[in-house]
Amino acid sequence: MRLLLDTCILYDWLMGEIKNQPIIERIQAEGAVVSSVSVWEMTIKNGLGKMPLPTLQIAEAIESLGFQWLPITPYHAQSVLGLGDYHKDPFDRLLIAQAKYESMTVVTYDAIFQNYLDDVIFIRKRDA
Repeated sequence: MRLLLDTCILYDWLMGEIKNQPIIERIQAEGAVVSSVSVWEMTIKNGLGKMPLPTLQIAEAIESLGFQWLPITPYHAQSVLGLGDYHKDPFDRLLIAQAKYESMTVVTYDAIFQNYLDDVIFIRKRDA
């Protein structure tokens, strides 16, 4: 099962804030996928002054980590229609829809993802 990184996990990875060694080792061993929606979310939040970035070349920084890309397709967007209303964040809803459609495991701090997906690696923020 491929690992899809939630934006918050990706951001903390880029900022050097992930300290959970078993998670680091699993991501490095299995590889991880990053959705285009995460780049979109980080750049929007950066533009609003809510999220400092380590570089404005965020896509290049992500690629340099060896993560694979998951582009957003019309089928991913359409899959949002089948989601319950547990989560209101549109970025997370699209990540959830992508994970469901692609049968991926999401790595996240957000426990709400478990309401949608069977395969979630939930990390408590303090354990990151």
